[in-house]
Parts: sequence; C-alpha cells; structure tokens
Amino acid sequence: MPAKKSKAESKTKEVKAKKTVAPAAKKSPKTVTKSPAKAKAAPVKFAKPPAPAPTPVITQDQIATRAYYIGERRQTMGWPGDPSTDWIDAEAQLIAEAKRKKI
Repeated sequence: MPAKKSKAESKTKEVKAKKTVAPAAKKSPKTVTKSPAKAKAAPVKFAKPPAPAPTPVITQDQIATRAYYIGERRQTMGWPGDPSTDWIDAEAQLIAEAKRKKI
C-alpha cells in the first residue's frame, strides 16, 4: 500500500498542477477580427464604357435643301404647315438618316 502523503506535499502538487494548466490557457490561439474600416478592399474593375458615337455633321445647306423639298411636297398635297416646321422636319430626317448610316 502506498504511504500516506502529508498535507504539505499534496498542496505543492496541487500548486504545480495549477501552474501547468495556467500557461496552457494563455497559449490558446487568439481570434483576431479586423474591422471593416481597417481592412483593405480589393479594387473593383469596371468595364470601360463604349466611346460615344460622334454626332453627325449636318450643314445648313443640307437642311435648307431638304426643307425646300418638304415644303414643295406639303404645298402640292395641300397640307397645312409653314417653313419653320419644314426646317425642323428636315433637320430631324437628316439626323435620323445619319444615325442609320453609322450603324
């Protein structure tokens, strides 16, 4: 049978046991969380927007010629209107034609 230990011997063993446990608890891995403000975000790459199509160059002479023919047809057909609306219509037609040709 093992010999009985004195109270002093048992206390030293308990103290030693506690000391060995404590450093192991300190060595546990620390969880580090980064705040969103400190974390660097990867740069976002955007696709380049398509280059804007050049605006068609329409001269005043082209508009005047088209407005003349629009006005002639309007008068022949007896439709109501005036030269300013003929000019606006001529300009709109020429712009639409120029855009169709680009595509």
